[in-house]
Amino acid sequence: MQTTTEKIKEKAQEVTQLAAKNQNLGKTERIISGVAAALLAVYAVKKKNTLLGNGLTAASGFLFTRATTGICPVNKAIGRNSLIA
Repeated sequence: MQTTTEKIKEKAQEVTQLAAKNQNLGKTERIISGVAAALLAVYAVKKKNTLLGNGLTAASGFLFTRATTGICPVNKAIGRNSLIA
């Protein structure tokens, strides 16, 4: 019988493999997205409680997620994959 730790490790490996299969961003594009996310977040904090600040926060979150996962839903929708390009 598997221990809880073994089950967690097994599930983490499955998720990692699935994420790797779905990645569609190259390293350079991920770095640029991360830097842009950080810059937008800083500016969004200065514009807090405004429509612009809220929009910048959302854009920053999207770019941060894109940078950390290597998955871009927009690229997927248009059939673009810069990971293999």
